[in-house]
Amino acid sequence: MSDTAQITAESSLTGYGPRAALYVDWAGSIKEGPPYALYFFRERQYIRWDIDEETLFPGYPKSVDEGWPGLLDIFPGVPMTGAIYVPGWHNKVYFFFKGQDHAVAWDVAAHKPDAEPIAISRLLPSRLTSGGAFSPVYVDRGDRQTVYVFRGDAYARFTVQDGRLPEQEDEGYPRKIGDGWTGGLTVMPTCAVSVRWPHRGAGVPAHKLYFFLGDLYTRWDVDSHSNNYRLDIPSGWKGWPEFD
Repeated sequence: MSDTAQITAESSLTGYGPRAALYVDWAGSIKEGPPYALYFFRERQYIRWDIDEETLFPGYPKSVDEGWPGLLDIFPGVPMTGAIYVPGWHNKVYFFFKGQDHAVAWDVAAHKPDAEPIAISRLLPSRLTSGGAFSPVYVDRGDRQTVYVFRGDAYARFTVQDGRLPEQEDEGYPRKIGDGWTGGLTVMPTCAVSVRWPHRGAGVPAHKLYFFLGDLYTRWDVDSHSNNYRLDIPSGWKGWPEFD
């Protein structure tokens, strides 16, 4: 990431912008509550978004230590910079932390972190994931599952194979973000997440990508691969709280 892009991303983070975003399906785990939800993390707090009702669950923000016990103990005092959940990758959530070359692997079934972190070079082998913060996002299009990694003004793509971590990024990557995400994105977002809204009408495309940068976000339609709009978070996510 260039110095200018890094400064822009960090200086634009005020009270609303998340640093990591995550969609998880908890079916089959020991965790109680809805089987799937959206999570947004910032510093030592997180919020959980109700996908069915399209609103914030009551009582949030909450402490990460309360909802994800042990997660922040692996790299004490180090800020989180990203997270990703790929169902076919051993039923783990992978959390990334500033300046660390390993990721924390969270066991979805047991709802606890693995004792040993995993090397990022093994998880997402690319020059974009080495030596600095990056933003990962998983997208399931039904016929194809993909992981994207954004850093600076470039992005990489990994085609997901069930049960196997990627050996390398797809051929022809990294590429310029502006070449692949025309009209909506030119530099690395702070974080991103893919969502299928289950109760939207047939006339409203339900599969969306959300790119966050500070207090702003861009909504991207997955099926048409096009930008919908850009808004500030409180305007588009009614009831979104300010983090401490």
